[in-house]
Amino acid sequence: MEGRSEGDGERGKQRLIVTGERETRSGRGFGAGAEGFLVLRIGSEISETIEKLAQLFDLTLGGPSAGVGDLLERQKSFESKESPGSAGAMGRIVSRRNFQPARPLDNSDTGRNSADDLTAGRLDKEEGQPQSPWPYTNARFKNGIVGLKNDGLTCCVNALLQSFYLTPQFTSILQRWDQRGEVVDPGNIPYAMCRLFDQMQASVSGMVSAEMFLHCLRLNHVKVYKQHDAEELFLIIFNLLMDQLRAPEMVKEMKRLYEIKVEQFVKCDSGTVTVKDSSLLSLPLPVREMGHGGVFNLEDALKEFFNPRELTRNDQCFCPDFQREKPAVQGFKLVSVPEILNLHLNRFSVPISPGGMIKKIYSSVAFPENLNLDHLPISEKSQEAGNGQECWLYQLHAVLAHSGFPFFGHYTVYVKSFRDSKWYHMNDSKVSQVSWADVTLTFGGHESKWTETAYMLLYKRVKQETETPSAAGQ
Repeated sequence: MEGRSEGDGERGKQRLIVTGERETRSGRGFGAGAEGFLVLRIGSEISETIEKLAQLFDLTLGGPSAGVGDLLERQKSFESKESPGSAGAMGRIVSRRNFQPARPLDNSDTGRNSADDLTAGRLDKEEGQPQSPWPYTNARFKNGIVGLKNDGLTCCVNALLQSFYLTPQFTSILQRWDQRGEVVDPGNIPYAMCRLFDQMQASVSGMVSAEMFLHCLRLNHVKVYKQHDAEELFLIIFNLLMDQLRAPEMVKEMKRLYEIKVEQFVKCDSGTVTVKDSSLLSLPLPVREMGHGGVFNLEDALKEFFNPRELTRNDQCFCPDFQREKPAVQGFKLVSVPEILNLHLNRFSVPISPGGMIKKIYSSVAFPENLNLDHLPISEKSQEAGNGQECWLYQLHAVLAHSGFPFFGHYTVYVKSFRDSKWYHMNDSKVSQVSWADVTLTFGGHESKWTETAYMLLYKRVKQETETPSAAGQ
């Protein structure tokens, strides 16, 4: 049994999130995705046995502990070439240093004979590259939604691919990628993603295999057939996509699509204020462990993330005026928001004491269909640029949900189709139409550990008729 997901190198480092006045470390790399296990109603005694077995299999954290301030100090902007390879620091893009050039394709590893693959093969022969216009009109629901075959521990990859595929802002950029001038590289993520989306558009069976894309990930030294954390894997795939597009303008557009700009400030008790800008791909939000019937929602999580935090004792900052460490207050302010807002609910945590076991927080986190960010602190830079909060309105687009335990579990995704504005649930190859009431069942707070709980929330920005170009993000 393989329950560890360090994500190669430092990509599996834990993330430390401030929750009120106490700190909890989320288990980065323990998002789970092993659907090869028989789903059982596990009693408390069996659960304890599983946790002991997990210890025997060396299920330890992937890196040393760190505070929020330390993590952001190490975080660099998208353009930085000096950042160490870690996807843990507040949603930062994974350093390209972690990846080596792709190895040659092994033809013995690409045997394919399904009807959908043959159809995609015909598409490939048109001018040598896929040329599908992606109309999203095929399959059972006539909106382009098809299932993805589970090839073994690939539910996390499948869920993320569906979230990319059903985001028109993302695919409209990817479709403009001119592949005709490129030599076909089996290790090229943009090509593999385009090819897979072509297969999904041409599918007549309602299900395709992502085998070619999975093989492409392996060529980029990403371990595929193992448990993954959805947030971490999102960063890995997105970073590879940016590295391999080789189209500067498209790279900028893709980054702006998900890039969240924040201003971090540290105010020493002597009055000295230090300000630093950071670019994130997601906001890691705390999840409060509540008792039965406790109320905690997404707005509460956002407020806790942006509430100033006191830095005392071991967390004191160095004051240049006094040349020594002094108590301070640390906080964040928004500078600009993206088209697609990625909110990561930190449901995996471990006690601060050494040797503590990672656990999942199953508490309820209610989230709305429509989200307004006008209550969050805004930087003066944003105000000066005319990026007013009256334009920061979002509508829920997708929910990546996790069921199971920190060591193994299963991912599915709920997506609101842009074609018919209806909600759909994609559980690997199974696709079904659902209601908003079904989506709300992922809030959490259930007794069963195998009930789905929301882990990643993707909100799509609502365009305002009076919105200016500067308000759409810098």
